[in-house]
Amino acid sequence: MNNTVFILIGLLLLVGCTDSATSPKESEYRYFPLEAGRFIEYEVQEASYAVGKKPVISTYFLKDVCGVALRGFNSQMQYQIKRYRRANAQQNWSADSAFTAYLLPDRAVKVENNRPFVKIIFPLYEGLTWNGNQYNTLPAQTYEAHFTKEPITLNTLSFPESLNIIQQNDSSLVTLVRFTERYAPNIGLIYKESTALEYCQNTNCLGQGIIESGTRKILKIVAHGKE
Repeated sequence: MNNTVFILIGLLLLVGCTDSATSPKESEYRYFPLEAGRFIEYEVQEASYAVGKKPVISTYFLKDVCGVALRGFNSQMQYQIKRYRRANAQQNWSADSAFTAYLLPDRAVKVENNRPFVKIIFPLYEGLTWNGNQYNTLPAQTYEAHFTKEPITLNTLSFPESLNIIQQNDSSLVTLVRFTERYAPNIGLIYKESTALEYCQNTNCLGQGIIESGTRKILKIVAHGKE
């Protein structure tokens, strides 16, 4: 066997090892499950702040129901997800909005208000970063993935592990901007925070975290299953 044959064998082995190491594990797709009939219910707590006014606090409930897959742009199979809303657990659900989601071999995409966002990149690893706005015209935004191995409890539901996606986390003496999403295996999105606040900047209150204006919305799972 000459040297050329040895080199070819070595290259084949290297390629095989590289493909295996960089390919997403099947288990990673569990963080973004798409299946007709799946639903998740959320409790949403929303607060709005304005200078000189009392904060407006509201609580309501959302329900996302995954529909059947349809062929969309570039023949990509996309799932339509219908969102319903109600003010409390005693009311019937009413239609609120709809969006689509789909999986590519290396990423999970959700289309909200006709804007596609890259929610997750595969294969996953601790500290992985990517541009969540890669498929839209918004300025580039770095998302960062972190795994949580400790169990967390949201309302009455407990999750032994989860994936935390930090979309933005900027804080200073005068502002706080935090956008995060948390995903659980075989369930999907279980928690979401959207916060954009401005603090009091007068000399007598600077650095005390007194909110002057802005919004904060916290979404927590309360139920999930399949219809």
